[in-house]
Amino acid sequence: MDKGVFIALEGTDGSGKTTQFKLLKEKLEKQGYDVEVFDFPQYDKPSSFFVREYLNGKYGSLDEVGPYTASLFFALDRYEAAPKIKQALSEGKVILTNRFTGSNMAHQGASFDSLEQLRGFFLWLDQIEFELFKIPRPDISIVLRVPAEIAQKMVDQKKSREYTEKKRDLHEADLNHLKRSVQVYDTLCQLFPKDFKLIDCAREGKVLEVGKVESMVWETVKAFLPVSGNLKKKISQTAKSENPYLSKTDGNLEITEEGKKYLEKYITNLNSNVYSFNNELSPQTIAAAMARLSRRSDSLKITLLDEFADSQHKDEKLIQRVLTAYGDDSVQQLLGQHLVLEGISNLMTKKVERSRLAAYLEQSTRYIYFDKKDASGNYPFYIPANFSNQTTKYYVEAMNKLFDNYSRIVHGLTDYIRKHSEVGEPEKDSAWLAATKAQACDAARHALPVALKSTLGIFASAQTIEGLIIRLLSDNLAESRDIGRKILDEARKVYPAFYEKADMQNRGLQNIAYKASTKNKSALLADKYLSRRYGAGDQLVELTDFWPKNELDIVADILYENSSLSLFEIRQNIERWTLDKRRGVIETYIGERTNRRHKPGRAFEKIHYSFDLLTDYGVFRDLQRHRIVDDLEWQKLSPRYGFGIPKIIEEAGYSEIFESSFDLSLKLYSRLQEDGLDQEAQYATLLGHKVRWKLTINAREAFHLLELRTGPQGHPGYRKLCQQMYAKIAETHPLIAESMNFVNNSTDEQLTRLNSELKSNKKLRQIK
Repeated sequence: MDKGVFIALEGTDGSGKTTQFKLLKEKLEKQGYDVEVFDFPQYDKPSSFFVREYLNGKYGSLDEVGPYTASLFFALDRYEAAPKIKQALSEGKVILTNRFTGSNMAHQGASFDSLEQLRGFFLWLDQIEFELFKIPRPDISIVLRVPAEIAQKMVDQKKSREYTEKKRDLHEADLNHLKRSVQVYDTLCQLFPKDFKLIDCAREGKVLEVGKVESMVWETVKAFLPVSGNLKKKISQTAKSENPYLSKTDGNLEITEEGKKYLEKYITNLNSNVYSFNNELSPQTIAAAMARLSRRSDSLKITLLDEFADSQHKDEKLIQRVLTAYGDDSVQQLLGQHLVLEGISNLMTKKVERSRLAAYLEQSTRYIYFDKKDASGNYPFYIPANFSNQTTKYYVEAMNKLFDNYSRIVHGLTDYIRKHSEVGEPEKDSAWLAATKAQACDAARHALPVALKSTLGIFASAQTIEGLIIRLLSDNLAESRDIGRKILDEARKVYPAFYEKADMQNRGLQNIAYKASTKNKSALLADKYLSRRYGAGDQLVELTDFWPKNELDIVADILYENSSLSLFEIRQNIERWTLDKRRGVIETYIGERTNRRHKPGRAFEKIHYSFDLLTDYGVFRDLQRHRIVDDLEWQKLSPRYGFGIPKIIEEAGYSEIFESSFDLSLKLYSRLQEDGLDQEAQYATLLGHKVRWKLTINAREAFHLLELRTGPQGHPGYRKLCQQMYAKIAETHPLIAESMNFVNNSTDEQLTRLNSELKSNKKLRQIK
């Protein structure tokens, strides 16, 4: 490196910047770097004359002087120091400045109301300082952030300063100005993330310890320094060639024999252009190396050897360097993480599973009897921590009664189904036992409360998990916020660098506040403008909208990828075609489907169907796993939409106890509402209660959903729902519906499903 490194330390007033400036200088010098420091404004220099007069109010108020004039005062002071900075950089030194152009942008930018005006000011000041005045631009500006109220208190603790006799200068005295400058610093870091890195120095209204902030500053600075040693010691090509894994020929890096031996341990194929990674490399290292793809022209093999070889045991520092220098999004997308959530309510599982881009696995109500009691004598139900003692007592008593009823129903149904089974004695093996138990659980689960606890496994990218955390922390349900905090705590233990910003003021906390605010305000508008009565509950499926109105209009989109014409020109051509010709294009595009996994091409993703649905909660939870849809929303759970009684419950003689559970559920729900616990009242609803929800799905996904969920092995509830959804599509797009030739419209669900399971298990045994 022939050039030094320029680091500017910025920050809101009272952020501890001067202390951190001193600590950073000492750390750099201790590490062997030649450091030259500058403090701005330079109050001991004539160049700061106008700055001093301005800050003491000699030219008038902030509004009277204006941001453009005031900015020139500070810019001239930096212009005076520019030659010295250039000289130090040419000598390979680390330049460390206490404030620089970023301070100007923040304090003077506080005068602007709109983002458009603010951006214009930033660009103007950038042009003045770095283009017109030729002042060197910092490699990185580190912004130390504390809220304005804390900042002003910290300012009052400062000793007297040479440029003013006042306790607070013109900027510090105006709390509104301080608040706006904090916001502008946040905006700067968001608009120009490569130039400005924000460090949140306060959490929960308190300033972090000096050592903690020092560590965060150093981790940020390290990414812009050479690996070690004084910058004057240039990293020459000779030093580069000391890497035993690489050699240099005509300016190009090539892999040595030693490098090939090294790579053989970590990648699956050294000689192919397609390869994967062995388990020898940690996920963090792989993610960081792949994230570098966007910044290097070399192959990934060379990048691994050049930057990551022999560093896999220093993963956290490695990740921190990549995150700081290149942003976290690309790395977060490439790193997967497993999480386990035990003992969460079924209400909570659906909130967690709302994230589309993740994989989930939870305990099934179809194969497990949920009637084991814990050490306290309670069944597996969730008890909200925010309940009073009196509410908890009533809630626990009601829940135990509901589970008592469920236990009687599920075991009674199992006996009834087995007793009335037409399967011969030789066939009554373990497969038959499992199938009859599943049939009993299917029907009995209607009597389970949504408070039912279960375990949920998650696999997702770090980016998806961060989004999940922010969404849960903004939710109105206390359990959601509790689980969100716990996920953040545990995820950080594995990959701390990826979740550093999740609860920072300018990143995660702002996002949480935004989501919570908009959600609550929207709820207030619904209460204000809409009736509070519950809508009619007799229509199971309603097709509220669909596109296109004529299914033949999709022909142009089908032909598009194999044409050289614009979509408009293709449509003009098609206007002259006969209906049979258009229909023939669609039929050819669909082709001969020999199984349900043969889905039409992506042109069908343009066709959309919007449904408003009223089903029992159990059906909803079964189908919610189809998350790759354009729109999936559900209303707050309530017993007031009613419920249905499965036919087998009536046949087995359990109708009375079944209905008593729904009566008890309604009483508990109403009692919790009376206690002002509207959100928590949802725990009292049962899986058999109806819930209103909606989804918008494209035709290609409709093939998958409807053909899979109408199969004889499916649950009767969602099977009936999907059959009705199919019927609605058939009314509007008959040609497309006709192509869904694996939709099963059989009505004898229970018998067909049971026989299918028996055959499936028997066939499996034969294969084994």
